[in-house]
Amino acid sequence: MRRHADLDNPVYVAWTAFLREAEQWSEDEIAAYQLQQLREIVRHAAMQTTGYRRRFEEAGVDPDSIQHLDDIRRLPMIDKETLRDHLEEFSAPWPGREYVTTGGSTGIPFGFYRNPDAFARELASKAHQYYRIGWREGDPQLVFRGLPIDSPDHMEFVERFNELRCSSYHLIPEVMEQYRQRALTYRPKWLRCYPSSGTLFARWLKESGREFPPIQGILCASENLYDYQRDLLREVFGARVFSHYGHYELAVLAGYCEYEDTYHVLPFYGYAELVDRAGNPVTTPGQVGEIVATSFLMKATPFIRYRTRDFAVYGGRGCRSCGRPYDIWTRIEGRLQEFIVTATGRLISMTAINFHDDIFDAVQQFQFYQNAPGRVTLRLVPRPEGVSEEVLADIRRRLLVKLGNDVDLTFELVESIPLTKRGKHRFLIQDLPIADHDAGDLSVWEVAGAAK
Repeated sequence: MRRHADLDNPVYVAWTAFLREAEQWSEDEIAAYQLQQLREIVRHAAMQTTGYRRRFEEAGVDPDSIQHLDDIRRLPMIDKETLRDHLEEFSAPWPGREYVTTGGSTGIPFGFYRNPDAFARELASKAHQYYRIGWREGDPQLVFRGLPIDSPDHMEFVERFNELRCSSYHLIPEVMEQYRQRALTYRPKWLRCYPSSGTLFARWLKESGREFPPIQGILCASENLYDYQRDLLREVFGARVFSHYGHYELAVLAGYCEYEDTYHVLPFYGYAELVDRAGNPVTTPGQVGEIVATSFLMKATPFIRYRTRDFAVYGGRGCRSCGRPYDIWTRIEGRLQEFIVTATGRLISMTAINFHDDIFDAVQQFQFYQNAPGRVTLRLVPRPEGVSEEVLADIRRRLLVKLGNDVDLTFELVESIPLTKRGKHRFLIQDLPIADHDAGDLSVWEVAGAAK
């Protein structure tokens, strides 16, 4: 087996070595590093981009006046629309910069410039988090991701990463059986997947009673990991489920602790804030805030106090189990497009709709759809034997307990639910201009309470 390709990248190797060393740092050492990085990226943005320079001047902020981490709150926040519509003004003439685009998960297609070393540091940062549970470059892994695979069996072995890639667009019984048969000889050590893809495969294995070779862990990314998915994956594979939160803008990264299912924010990647509706820092454990991120990696298009429109639950500073002095998020509530808007204007997170019981056992797949406040359609793919009116009535009753009496819920039975262009399954298609809402519209019941 050839050497893992990332280990031939000097930026990846150097950043991995730095992170291993920095993981031993004290809270004061980390704060000093973050302040240095913050001052450098703010000064760079002011000197190299007309957009940030103008915004800093309008806010009356001199980049050289940043003396403490708390001074970051003097800087104005920036949103995706501003960067998208004025990209050149907020980008620097960085050598070798590359134009990249996101899949538009918030409903806003978005392109920006990435400096050449940023993505290697991103990969190294994720690898550093995976090291916590024993992952190493070159370990055999089975991968369910949004990868187009045109082979007859919808599989592709990539030797330079020692991974067997399986199409997430073909998760039907006969193809999943081919994946399973190949895994019996390949003997993967890890399953790397979108949570939705891994869950479909796990559910098929459980219901069909088919065996799967033992693995060490499941690495979930790119979608919110719901409790019912984590529990099913753990049950079927008997392995540790690891999740991390990040995004294509490379502004913030947070991954599970090796001992707890909580997200540890990586402080060397960027500076992450949780803020309330007024923009004040969230400091009370259990409180929900919007993730506002400042990247230390991105120089071609800087992201400084970038509103992600993603939400997390604050868990405090420092982990008692592993000892890392990092910010802790107990749960990712999801992206703003993953909230239902009720008739009275409440926002309900998809995590508040508890899928941990047998509510959807009578269907193969489900998806919520909304295009008007207070009106939600639940699309259901029945099992081959069908679904009775009695079962549908039970699903309605149990969901309305979570949704409340200001939601009109209708059902639509469909033959299939299409994946996104990147091979993901979205549990909610939100066609409302929900970007007009903000973190202050989230109540304790809708987010923190109902998800328990």
